[in-house]
Amino acid sequence: MTRVWYNKSFSFAHAAINLIKQQDKTQEFYIIASHTQAHARALLVADESYIEPKGLVAQAYVEWCKAFCQQHHINVFVVGKEAQTIAKYQAEFEQIGVRLLLVADAETLALLDNKALFAQQLPADIAQLPDTITVNSSQEFEKAYQQLRQQHPCLAIKPAISIFGLGFRKIDEKRDCLQHILRGDEYVVGLEELRHAMQQQDSFSSLLVMEFLQGDEWSVDCVANHGQLWVAVQRRKFMGNKGVPSQYIDNNPDIAQMCLQLTAYFKLNGQFNIQFREGTQGIRLLEINARPSGGMAMACIAGANLPFIALKGLVDGYQTLLPPEIKTGIYVGEVSQALLLAQHLS
Repeated sequence: MTRVWYNKSFSFAHAAINLIKQQDKTQEFYIIASHTQAHARALLVADESYIEPKGLVAQAYVEWCKAFCQQHHINVFVVGKEAQTIAKYQAEFEQIGVRLLLVADAETLALLDNKALFAQQLPADIAQLPDTITVNSSQEFEKAYQQLRQQHPCLAIKPAISIFGLGFRKIDEKRDCLQHILRGDEYVVGLEELRHAMQQQDSFSSLLVMEFLQGDEWSVDCVANHGQLWVAVQRRKFMGNKGVPSQYIDNNPDIAQMCLQLTAYFKLNGQFNIQFREGTQGIRLLEINARPSGGMAMACIAGANLPFIALKGLVDGYQTLLPPEIKTGIYVGEVSQALLLAQHLS
């Protein structure tokens, strides 16, 4: 039996562990999960669960992880928290008999995390990005805005370092903050309010000024073996559809080709997610997330148990697996489920 540890990570860990258990008919994997929060969902479905000490980062967290692996006889460590740091110590983990499941090496993980550097270094023949300019001051913003506005009818802005799309805003030249509140607009900022806020500071952390892509979005859930793409499930989100939320399992050849090229170029590994969106000049790459997506369970409905494939491929080798057949042309969705997290005994 292979002892697998999921350390503190994002909410996908609960779904990942559940999916592995659903397909692990021979009970090959014994799943251990840990988190700093006692009510983390992953702890509910793991075979064993532990509370991590709060406040540990960088080297101190690496040392704690190594000790945890030895204490609990871990064979495979699916790295979540501090992935960039832990990736630097892969050899030390291997010396104590632990294999790390990481999306990339430390340098590549840092590049994927910084969208400004990523935009500068991505070759244009691998994938096309939205027209983007990085700014750090009000003056730089004005120059970038005028330049891009001549080419595109609408622009957007987002932090260079962010997750889950946090901080992304479409820039509105006509309406003010109050109008957006009254209309119930989300992810929109008025141009004048944005300018005023920027003018209050001499400089700020890197922001990306970019063309706003108005078309559909694709979230592609992938598994790869050190640069060789093994499976990619395209979930298309019809952005103009305001009805019941659903996603379409697509098979767009342009997106498939870009996923192949991106995976090979960055030597991506394990389970990750690539985001695309369509603009007036075609489909553009938004970002590569060095982790599974929150919606990966919907992708698995299409015929590929992604977390199981990633784990099985690492442990037994991808040559032992049959490539899954993806059912395209189907619509998928999710529903919320109530869970008992704990019971307080008075």
